[in-house]
Amino acid sequence: MLKNRKLDFFRINPFAIMKIGKKRLIKSGLLHKGEQIPTDNPNRFITYSLITHWATTRFDDNNIHIGFTVAVKSVSKKANKRNLVKRRLRAIINENIRNYKIRGYDFVFTARSSILDTPFDELRNELHRTFKFIEHQIKNQKKN
Repeated sequence: MLKNRKLDFFRINPFAIMKIGKKRLIKSGLLHKGEQIPTDNPNRFITYSLITHWATTRFDDNNIHIGFTVAVKSVSKKANKRNLVKRRLRAIINENIRNYKIRGYDFVFTARSSILDTPFDELRNELHRTFKFIEHQIKNQKKN
């Protein structure tokens, strides 16, 4: 089960493969030697303080699954600042996620270094724009 969840994360967030390296993933058994690396992900939206990746869920529950990536290198070396970023993101998402029609998708939010300087209201507006864009993309994909 854990192995499948890690593979799902790499399918959603292909930058993680580039950071870790294909050889290390093959050695750990997460990738096979001939498997194609998903480097071009059209389901990505970049804002001033966040990079959002999404994909259809692989689970049967048709719920929204959300993950956060707040890296030591890009955000801060201090754990309290990284935890602050995660708390802020969770608070914004919990109060607004029911307003959007995005059931059945998995999301990974990757924090950028500028997220510490972004005020709470601007971060809320960025996530609102992100979810509106995702709704629009999902609607267009269903039409085609």
